[in-house]
Amino acid sequence: MIKIIALLSTLFINFYASIILLGTANKNFKNRYYLSLFFFNSFVLFFGHFLTFTRNWEIFKFFDFLFLVSMLAFYPLYYLYLYSAFNFTFFKYKWIYHFTPAIVTGVLMLIFTSISSWEEYHTYMNSSLYETKLTTTNTKILTSLYKGSRAFFIIQILLYNFLAIRFILKAKKDMSNLFSNLDKYQTRYFYITNISFISLMSLPSIYVAYVGRIPFSSNDHLILLFCTLFTTLYVILATIGINQIPAKVNISEKILDDSNLHDKELEIIKQKLINYFQNEKPWLIPQLNIWDVAKNIGTNRSYISKTINEKIGCNFNQFVNSYRINEAKLIINKSPNLSISEISEQVGFGSVNSFIRIFKSFENATPTEYKKSKT
Repeated sequence: MIKIIALLSTLFINFYASIILLGTANKNFKNRYYLSLFFFNSFVLFFGHFLTFTRNWEIFKFFDFLFLVSMLAFYPLYYLYLYSAFNFTFFKYKWIYHFTPAIVTGVLMLIFTSISSWEEYHTYMNSSLYETKLTTTNTKILTSLYKGSRAFFIIQILLYNFLAIRFILKAKKDMSNLFSNLDKYQTRYFYITNISFISLMSLPSIYVAYVGRIPFSSNDHLILLFCTLFTTLYVILATIGINQIPAKVNISEKILDDSNLHDKELEIIKQKLINYFQNEKPWLIPQLNIWDVAKNIGTNRSYISKTINEKIGCNFNQFVNSYRINEAKLIINKSPNLSISEISEQVGFGSVNSFIRIFKSFENATPTEYKKSKT
């Protein structure tokens, strides 16, 4: 009973999250569509576990190939979701390579489960759960496919951990160079949640892939432990995924070659940039982005980014927020009776929490503490 409840809880969370995300996905929230695919794939994976450990092998014989496909598609689908969350361009023909191992393994498993008799398939399942002896060529091939998939899955875990974390760090850097208000995109929680998810998911996944089904066949509490961990991680990922707003622009757009941009040209752009900020005060616009700035001073976003990075020594987000913080300090000194929320709104921050956090990063004090020090 324990293992049934444990497996069904994980199945329910994956299926429910998949339906909710799919139902709320649209052209502005394509990330929900890909995350829905990921959760449905996880549902298929755990449904396979459910059939295995409840000994519904007659059904599982026809489902086994989908089980292996879902296992080897798990990390590629998660990686695909990360791309969609930042509106990165991905080429469909290139992504086929990510899913080739899953497709090939699934086809082979389908062929050999189809030509194997019921007795041979039961022998194979008993071997995978209880280490019984294999007797025929078909059972040995089925076992080789299963064990080979587990070995390749471990390689995938290590590879996609590296790729996913590298991608998240790159996206974080790119977003900071493009937008002045990152809270709108829930990036702070997104980075923490997804790095935690892939890290915490990987350790138990490696263990399961390495030891196989045998330790779980007679230990319901071990199934409960792992299902509880996985379910918790799925709930957190679904919550963040449905609240995260993808970038409306393609932040992986082709960047112009700025290697031939001379130092003198950078200085000219820098002066134009500073004049524009001092005279027009664009930082008062909460959703200001680098494309808006580039358009107004007559250049492109690559040159603006290079100028801010190399000539001013920060990223676009920090550059804009430095003006907002300076303006906030002037308002506090001039009108100390204004509330923190009023000041936050007047200087262009998207939220009070964002204002407090960024103010403290600049001044080593919260706005309230700064206000008290001036009175």
